[in-house]
Amino acid sequence: MTETRSSQWTGAYSNGGAVRKYITRNIRLPKVLIPYPGPILTPGAQDVFLYLRPEVNGVLVESLLFRVFKSQTYAQKFTVVYLANMTGDFVVKNRIIEQHYALKIMFARFGKAAFTRAMQGKFEEKFGVPFREAKIVPSFGADRLLGMSYEELFKLWVPPENYAVIFGQSVKRYGDWFIVNYDIPAILHKNSRRTDFAVMICRSLLTRREFHELVTEMQHRLVTEGAIPADRPLARTFHYSAGPFEQIQDGIGYLFDAGINHLPLPSISFAAYLMAHGIGKEAIMRAIRHPILRFRTPEGDTFEENLLSYTIDETYPGALEKFNQRVH
Repeated sequence: MTETRSSQWTGAYSNGGAVRKYITRNIRLPKVLIPYPGPILTPGAQDVFLYLRPEVNGVLVESLLFRVFKSQTYAQKFTVVYLANMTGDFVVKNRIIEQHYALKIMFARFGKAAFTRAMQGKFEEKFGVPFREAKIVPSFGADRLLGMSYEELFKLWVPPENYAVIFGQSVKRYGDWFIVNYDIPAILHKNSRRTDFAVMICRSLLTRREFHELVTEMQHRLVTEGAIPADRPLARTFHYSAGPFEQIQDGIGYLFDAGINHLPLPSISFAAYLMAHGIGKEAIMRAIRHPILRFRTPEGDTFEENLLSYTIDETYPGALEKFNQRVH
C-alpha cells in the first residue's frame, strides 16, 4: 500500500535553487523502490530519465523494458539506478506535469502571440506562409474552433510536410489552420489522481548510436510482446531524456529520496557536472525555466534556439560547450 502522509509539506527547489514546498497531506505519496545513489561524473556516463506514459500497461511495459536492459548486449553499460512509483494524486495536487511542460503550455495557451521573431522566420521557411497572415491557433481553443476533442487533437495525423517542431514547440497544419502544441491538452487531461506511473533513471555508458539502437530494441520488444500496437509512436509509450539539459528538467520533477524529500539540484548528474565547471545554480535554473536563448557562433554571429533542443544527443562536455555559447 502506498503511504499517505499526514503532515502537509515536504521541501523541494524551484527557480535559483530556492526551496519550494510540496503538498503531502492526505494524499498517496510516491514510493521509491530503488533509491538513487547520487550523481556520476565518470567521463562518458550519463543519467537518462525514463518514465512511462499513464495510459500504458505500466507493469507489463516495465517488465519488458527491464528484460532489454538486463540482456547481454546492454547489462554492463545501461543499468537502472533509480525507480519510483509516482502517484497520480501527488502529481496532480502539486502540478508536477504543469511545471514540467510550463513552456509548452504557455505556447498552447497563447499560440501566435508567443512566437519570437526568430520562430516566426522558421515558421515561414517551413510552411511558405507569411506569419502575419497565418491562421495559427493555440491547442487550448483549437478544440472549440475545429470541433475536436482533446483526444482527437492528440491523435490527429498529418503528413510530414504539414508538421514542424520550432524551438521545441510543435506546429501541425490542418486545412488552413496551424495548431500549436496539439498534444498538450490531452497530456494534461490523461493525468488524474488515479493514474500512477513509474519513473526510472538509467545510468548509461552507451554512445548515442548505441543508445538509439537500445531505444529501437525497446520498441521492438514492446511490439512483439503485444504491449503496444506496431503503429503506436514510441513517445506515447514512454518518455526519455533526449539530452543533458532535459535530464535536469526531468530530475526537477521526479527525483526523490526514500522519505519523499526532493533531492537537491547538485544530485542530478549533469547539474553536478555544470557546477563542477563553474556554472551556478541560478544560471542552471534560469536556463531550464526559460530555455529559448540566443547563442553566439565562433564567427561572432548570433542565433536563437531552445537550449533543450540544441543540446539533444550531446555529451556532457558538448552540452556545456553549447551552453557557454549563450549570449548573456
